[in-house]
Amino acid sequence: MIFRALLLSIALTSAVSGAAGESRNSNEKQVLATIDALNQAGLHRDVERLKSLYSAQYFHTNPDGSVMTLADVLASYAKPTPFKFESSSADERRVVVAADSAVVSERLSLHGRKDGNPFVSRYRVTYVLVREGQRWKVINSHSSLLGIDVPKK
Repeated sequence: MIFRALLLSIALTSAVSGAAGESRNSNEKQVLATIDALNQAGLHRDVERLKSLYSAQYFHTNPDGSVMTLADVLASYAKPTPFKFESSSADERRVVVAADSAVVSERLSLHGRKDGNPFVSRYRVTYVLVREGQRWKVINSHSSLLGIDVPKK
């Protein structure tokens, strides 16, 4: 009888741990999908899509220490730029999900051209997300410039 109770206890603990792990993995995937969508919307300067991914309280800290509100960020994407971004990639990702908030750190590389000349700019970006209803939204971000590579001709 004790042996059966022990087996039942182990089975229940494993089931609960497995469900928590699945939920964590699902949340992590949703968080990363939000960040990937944000990166793509930024790359294409899609202001409407960006609006849907940012929380109304969003603010960003630039590499120079200046802070931009949501309105500032959206306005910057709406303005013409001398840079033509072609692609982006992210690596060195770390994700922490806790209840209805998450933190993501990644190295983001932006590939583009300025005046026809190619470049790659690399940043370390930290995002803070909150769950609003059933969706994850970015409420804060901070970026540090790691460098800009300009291929030699």
